[in-house]
Amino acid sequence: MSIVGERIKKYRELKGWNQHKLAKALKKSGKAVISNWETGRNDPSLAELRMMAEIFETSVAQLVGEAPMLEEPREQYIMIRKDDLIDLQRKALELEADRINTLRGQLEDARKPEEPGDPAES
Repeated sequence: MSIVGERIKKYRELKGWNQHKLAKALKKSGKAVISNWETGRNDPSLAELRMMAEIFETSVAQLVGEAPMLEEPREQYIMIRKDDLIDLQRKALELEADRINTLRGQLEDARKPEEPGDPAES
């Protein structure tokens, strides 16, 4: 089975469709065409890949294996540049380090013995 065939089958199954239903949506004569794609005997045309990408709410790149396959619905994902993601991760780590330092300071303050004559004791 080719990567294209594997992806077509996976997306079809994620949609809950059988081969007949996909063939009908693509206006094909029968499920044999879909079966041949999924087993790697034939490859779909670019136009057919575009139609399937639209049906499966994905991209042609994902169908042909040039992009990772998103197994959840597309609306569950966002696209972000790698550099922007790295910056966001760096900021999150800095915020977490600040929070840890604040908690560490509070813990040290709580462990200090109270000095006699503190206004808190009166």
